[in-house]
Amino acid sequence: MKDNVLLHRLKEPGPKRILALDGGGIRGLVTIGYLARIESLLRRRYQKPDLVLSDYFDLVGGTSTGAILATLLATGRTVDDLREMYFTLGREAFRPRKSWFGPLGRVIGAKFDEKPLENLLKEHLGQRTLDSADVKVGLVIIIKRADTGSVWVVLNVPGHRFYEMNREMLLWEIVRSSTAAPIFFRPKFLPDVGEGEEAVFVDGAVSMHNNPALQLLMVATLQGYAIRWPLGENKLFLCSIGTGSFTRLASKDAIKKFSNLHWLAMLATQLMKDSCELNETIMQWISSSPTARDIDRQIGSLSEDHFAGKPLVSYLRYNIELERASLDHIGLRYSAREVEKLKNMSEVKNISELDRIGSVAAEKQVFEEHFPIVFDRSVGI
Repeated sequence: MKDNVLLHRLKEPGPKRILALDGGGIRGLVTIGYLARIESLLRRRYQKPDLVLSDYFDLVGGTSTGAILATLLATGRTVDDLREMYFTLGREAFRPRKSWFGPLGRVIGAKFDEKPLENLLKEHLGQRTLDSADVKVGLVIIIKRADTGSVWVVLNVPGHRFYEMNREMLLWEIVRSSTAAPIFFRPKFLPDVGEGEEAVFVDGAVSMHNNPALQLLMVATLQGYAIRWPLGENKLFLCSIGTGSFTRLASKDAIKKFSNLHWLAMLATQLMKDSCELNETIMQWISSSPTARDIDRQIGSLSEDHFAGKPLVSYLRYNIELERASLDHIGLRYSAREVEKLKNMSEVKNISELDRIGSVAAEKQVFEEHFPIVFDRSVGI
């Protein structure tokens, strides 16, 4: 019965709406600022003060911290619920792991103890499974299986190849797998992912999908994922939200002296940034978007380029550069040192400021007309 309710929502005719949420640790509070603004605008549009985002979006998904947010939204939580949880997350989940070796133990092992995070996920998700009737919409969680090197796109939609094998997986364990960021938390070991097979997972951001927008579009439209929504500017709407972007820079003289450790730190950040930028480039190339930005000086915003000759999807991308100039542009003043601290995905002292940045950025960037009337439907509203 629970499968039938979800399938009815996903399979009924009409335009569909997708929400994709990036990874970024405690910077998920920036995402929450955007979500709060969207929730508020939609409540006002429909004159429904108790509207939640699972009433509006048909498919939600995320990577890492985005997986936490997407899963909570999929179970009908308000954005205030998310904000409250993240303030608790900051206080409890990012505690340095205790070790007999003292600080050295956090160099040779995980920086943080995963137990507080797991306890918090259990508190909010309980024993709900992937096929739980409490999951109101299509849900996608991106995780990386470390022992096979494969990306797992975990999906709650009946009919795809691995649904029966995965449907009884606990939601909190899937989300914990997606947040098992190497260095920060230990990998998540699952003793049975189907047919008695053991597996070890790490953060879904250890892939090309820290920004999961393109992957969610694939889930929504490719035959193998069993949703199979039609493409079209007035048929498919995708809203993608980041956690704050930035570039790690070093002087030429500093780079000449880089050790292997310096390169490891630099490369990880650069690869994640480049994959996100490629994702945005492709999405702007195939879409109609009022939020399209200039990708670079060579190709601009791609507003005159359409991969298929016409837009295949309506697309929004909300994010804020965590750089002094960008923050100053929206009226927030920080020193260079303060801005550098804001980029840290695990610095709990940033909680209040990240919350403020997300709220202010959303007020400046998110407008009701970004959500086309053609996508208004009666489901949940």
